[in-house]
Amino acid sequence: MACCDIFEVFDEKNNLIKEYEHWKLLVRNRNTTLGNCVAITKRHMENFSDITSEEMKEFAHVVKDVERALKQSFSYDKINYLMLMMKDKHAHFHVIPRYAAPRKFAGTQWTDDEWPKSSHLVKAEVPQEVLRQIKKEIIKNL
Repeated sequence: MACCDIFEVFDEKNNLIKEYEHWKLLVRNRNTTLGNCVAITKRHMENFSDITSEEMKEFAHVVKDVERALKQSFSYDKINYLMLMMKDKHAHFHVIPRYAAPRKFAGTQWTDDEWPKSSHLVKAEVPQEVLRQIKKEIIKNL
């Protein structure tokens, strides 16, 4: 039985990049910047302090994997991690690649409008075909 709807919110069915033992990495369906992802704990927890040492240790591997793949895929300038859990009360991190200059990918011009300030998470949904291409590029570089 599902713990909550977090995996539906981020459309795991279409957006899953990689499944780990304790985490799932998905391309975010509302990309604020090119390659925006979300790392979600498989086990439901509403307080990050409930994380186990095994989950935390594996998260370090998730971070290394996603940073390497995003750097090779889109050559980001900085990367931000954001955990809010205000709306979706399940431990997850937004992985937000940041860009000082625009990037072109999948026929789309991607501009980090907030650079160098904090990125906003609200942005229009990206067409599934574009998300599929982003996901494919990230997987290629994992």
